[in-house]
Amino acid sequence: MRLNLRALPDSLFARMGLILLAGLFVAQGISTWLQWDERAKVVSQARGLNFADRVAESVQVLESSGPAQRASALSALKNVGVQAELVKEDQVSGNVPRGAIQGIVSARLGSPRDIRPVGIHAGMGMQPGNPQRSVDVRLLDGQWVRITAGHDADAAVPALPISLVLQLIVTLGIVTVAVMAAVRQATRPLQQLALAADALGRDLDALPLSEGGPTETRSAAQAFNRMQKRIQYLIHERARALAAVSHDLRTPLTRLRLRAELVDDAELREQMAGDLESMAAMIDATLDYLRGLKNTEPVRAIDINALLESMVEDARVIGRSIHLEGQAHAPYNGRLSALQRALQNLIDNAIKYGQGAHIVVTDNVDELRIAVQDNGPGIPAADIQRVTEPYYRVDATRSSGTGGVGLGLSIAKDIAFLHGGELQLSNRAQGGLEATLLLPRD
Repeated sequence: MRLNLRALPDSLFARMGLILLAGLFVAQGISTWLQWDERAKVVSQARGLNFADRVAESVQVLESSGPAQRASALSALKNVGVQAELVKEDQVSGNVPRGAIQGIVSARLGSPRDIRPVGIHAGMGMQPGNPQRSVDVRLLDGQWVRITAGHDADAAVPALPISLVLQLIVTLGIVTVAVMAAVRQATRPLQQLALAADALGRDLDALPLSEGGPTETRSAAQAFNRMQKRIQYLIHERARALAAVSHDLRTPLTRLRLRAELVDDAELREQMAGDLESMAAMIDATLDYLRGLKNTEPVRAIDINALLESMVEDARVIGRSIHLEGQAHAPYNGRLSALQRALQNLIDNAIKYGQGAHIVVTDNVDELRIAVQDNGPGIPAADIQRVTEPYYRVDATRSSGTGGVGLGLSIAKDIAFLHGGELQLSNRAQGGLEATLLLPRD
């Protein structure tokens, strides 16, 4: 039978605990069953010996009484739970005992006795482990007597004592606690590794993982720390190289601006100036993008409502169409400058391509959602997953006439990821684009 893993919990701790506890319960059940089986054998043996003792005592009573007193002796035996009756020779059972009953009774009486089993067990020998309810015994004077034991010979095995049941329950509880503690100890390094990986995704300069514990855990932590150092090195080197290139380009750009001013052809001079401004804007956007990748700004409580109201007011001052709906129920713990940059990029995109922005704030205990909607042309479905890639532009909506270098959404996406959230883009049914920042609450 195959184990259905889909029915198990998702947590590794819960799965391991459930599997170990299942094995523990099975082992405890088998142990209890074996104890019960052994207990049944012991009880059966005790009852067999008790029956043999009753037969021997009954024979002693009958043999010590003369023929005239045997009627009263039979009545006396009945009073102590043993039914005995005299039988004739032709009524005696023809079964020959193959067990230990004859030897036990003969040993109790001190001399051999002819004993034959009667009733439903007639074909089986009388053994201590298999007591018979009725036997025919020949007395010393040749008289046969049929002795039948009380009903306790076939009674059920007594239940386990309450004290033993309590001991089993307490033992099971202690072992369960020990097993769960051991499973927790074994899975904790994996949980720490997952938390460290998540922290690394938000902050490249996060503290390295502790390299303690068993050999396997220590090796995994060491490999993770080496990976973190390599990623940090690559990101820092890329940022340093791009920043250096962007910085070094400013000097020739300045010289080109000066030389463009010396061009006599006014139309050519204007075209050259436009190209130079585009190059300068691309350099500034690249530097802004690199600052978003490596953000050392501390996390603090941010009044999202005040931030959005300030940005909306600034946009209205310069004549832009913008509306705000909803509000956050509590401050959000994040990086103020980074979130302001991400929101400003989304608002600028909405105004640039949709002639206006409508901001909708939805807040709950799990996450804060800030959606920026516009009435523009939207984004083709084939490109909606790619527009957040650096420098990617959709020709239909982001032509060179609108400006921009294709980094606004990339920066917003990286800032959302920096806060453990994401940026979702979707085309609205009534037209336009909706860009939503999903920010999880701690």
